[in-house]
Amino acid sequence: MEDGLKEIPVQIDKTYEINIKGYSSQGEGVGRIDNFIIFIPGAIYEERVRIRIVEVRRNFGRGIIEEIILPSNFRANPPCSVYNLCGGCQLQHLDYEQQLKLKRGLIQDALTRLGKIDIQAIDLLPVIGMHYPWRYRNKGRFQVKREEGGRVRLGFYQRNSHNFIPARNCLLFSKQIGDLINYLEELLNLERVAVYDERTQAGNLRNILFRESKSNQEIMLVFISKENELGIKSENLNNLIKNFSQVSSIYQNINRDSPITLWGKEWKLLKGKESLEEVIHSFKFRISPTSFFQINVTQAKKLYKKILSLIKLRKEEVLLDLYCGAGAISIYVAQQANKIYGVEIEKEAVKDARVNAELNHLSNLNFFLGQVEDWLSRWRKNKEVVGTIIVDPPRAGCSYKTLLNIIEIKPRQIIYVSCNPATLARDIGVLVKAGFQIKEICPLDMFPQTSHLEAIACLER
Repeated sequence: MEDGLKEIPVQIDKTYEINIKGYSSQGEGVGRIDNFIIFIPGAIYEERVRIRIVEVRRNFGRGIIEEIILPSNFRANPPCSVYNLCGGCQLQHLDYEQQLKLKRGLIQDALTRLGKIDIQAIDLLPVIGMHYPWRYRNKGRFQVKREEGGRVRLGFYQRNSHNFIPARNCLLFSKQIGDLINYLEELLNLERVAVYDERTQAGNLRNILFRESKSNQEIMLVFISKENELGIKSENLNNLIKNFSQVSSIYQNINRDSPITLWGKEWKLLKGKESLEEVIHSFKFRISPTSFFQINVTQAKKLYKKILSLIKLRKEEVLLDLYCGAGAISIYVAQQANKIYGVEIEKEAVKDARVNAELNHLSNLNFFLGQVEDWLSRWRKNKEVVGTIIVDPPRAGCSYKTLLNIIEIKPRQIIYVSCNPATLARDIGVLVKAGFQIKEICPLDMFPQTSHLEAIACLER
């Protein structure tokens, strides 16, 4: 062990008893051994557990639970058979109401520690949860693997590894998707489909992607292959549709390059319709294979409704929707604004946004393709009066240049929609220093059973 590690009080493969004093940003239990931080997946606040150390770094260690000595009253029995292997969910072991409290704590910690914000001086609301926090995902990509015995299975890679975990009955997807996965496994084995092997780069079928319209109960299926020939007979695809009437669209995407990139450039519509249609309240949205759309429609409805309730626009003011994706927020709030400008860097998303605006007969929406910070720098020269700016950035948050542009534009109101408490805290910390005041922050549980969440921050100048 290096000189700098000599004072570390734990060793790999040794067992220790530890009290859980809090949670990490990933929902892991956190405790200390001689003031040395240990992260323990699956541990709950105020439990006492016996752990085995599996990783040691200079500033922290990681352990796995060997025994729960003093269990929490809030410990739940995970219903998923592969919960401890998959890693896609992190919180099934915790009662759902406690999951919501944990997530509120994550927001609170990020605001205090990273944003340097006085949490007592702002209105941090309870997390908006789900009545039934299961089977909410409308999109998923399944790996296709041939096991050592020769059988083809569908599933996921274990978190932070390439260990394959079969997942026939993932409880985050609808029962229809689960039944369809079972059917597809049998079909792929019957057809003896050549499955792609990352080690040898031999084989053909890489992944299968599902998209589901919750409102219309329709499913889109996308086979992602390396070669032109999929290896599944057309009559078997017809039989699939007969057995699963919900399947309204079957595509093949041909990705000849590295599997690191999901999509290839070539597409074939094998069966059915070009797209699905989703409805949120009275608004319609076209869902194509590559569309950008909320994974959890039930919670998306609550998200958009909350945003709508926060908007304060005067008649002459415009609204900017930055990182607008397929335009869902713009469309939902369109009647509140005289004019809306949406900006997005992904070409397909902008294309979908324009189609969705037409689908809903909205003429006051203008969608632009480009880097948000560069577009803002050019657009500021128009000197239009901006009442509200909505930002919904990726996990990395807004660039500093974007924040400077927003500050220079001087909107009366900013509505920041975040999927990452850390970058939310960082960015609104910058805005607060520039003279904006936090009116309220509303967390929303978009991904139950996981450590992820959304939050809506409303700031006024």
